Amino acid sequence: MYLVHGDGVHDDICKPTKRIKTYIEGFDEYIDGGIPQGYVVLVAGTSGTMKSSITYNILYNNALDKGLKGVYVSLEQNIASLLDHMHGLGMNSELVKGKVEIWDLGSIRTDQFVGELWLNVFKRDVMAYKEKHGLDMLVLDSLPALELVAGFKNPRIDYFYFFEWLRELDITCFLIAEMSNDPLSAYGKHDEDFLSDGIIHVKMEKIGDVNIQRRIRCVKMRATNHSPNYYTLLFSDSKFQVTKVISDTIDF
Repeated sequence: MYLVHGDGVHDDICKPTKRIKTYIEGFDEYIDGGIPQGYVVLVAGTSGTMKSSITYNILYNNALDKGLKGVYVSLEQNIASLLDHMHGLGMNSELVKGKVEIWDLGSIRTDQFVGELWLNVFKRDVMAYKEKHGLDMLVLDSLPALELVAGFKNPRIDYFYFFEWLRELDITCFLIAEMSNDPLSAYGKHDEDFLSDGIIHVKMEKIGDVNIQRRIRCVKMRATNHSPNYYTLLFSDSKFQVTKVISDTIDF
């Protein structure tokens, strides 16, 4: 049950206490200190909104600061490309060796594993890794790629069972969802937004005639006292941070 305050912030009577920080400076304050442990969260946005960087940043800094273990599953980039990108943002993979693993499509798929069989192999690998090494967080990049590789025949039903499986893992999961430029489009094409426990939306906003600004907001987060507002998302000195939205009329 939610209570809605005058400032648009939501509250919930039953509030989990263990939370996973996003390590976006200023943003965690607006989502009650972080994401409740064990949640399945969509990170949705169009191309270029730094969704991959944001989610890897969560794994990386929780590993550095808390010793949490995470797996980043990239179905679009290979391991070398992703590591090179993150290193360019100041995230040194050597500092989290043994705590953050990256899997790419080649790590899971072989010529014999396609469609539903591929998905079964993926699930088996995740569960085996958790049992052997421990696992606190999982990032899947991205849902459209999963749908293609796993050969979903009825996406709404297939996603329902996939989300249920993720919850049974009892870890915190971040699922990257690609959005179109249509401002009226849903955060997920096949009800993923309803199935998820939380949604973080990142978008590009045109400022004036020539400038573009990244913005982020928490669309929903169950059992969380959160702000629904957009904030300006900045990245500098190897860290993410938010500020209140800069005026649309400002000239940089």
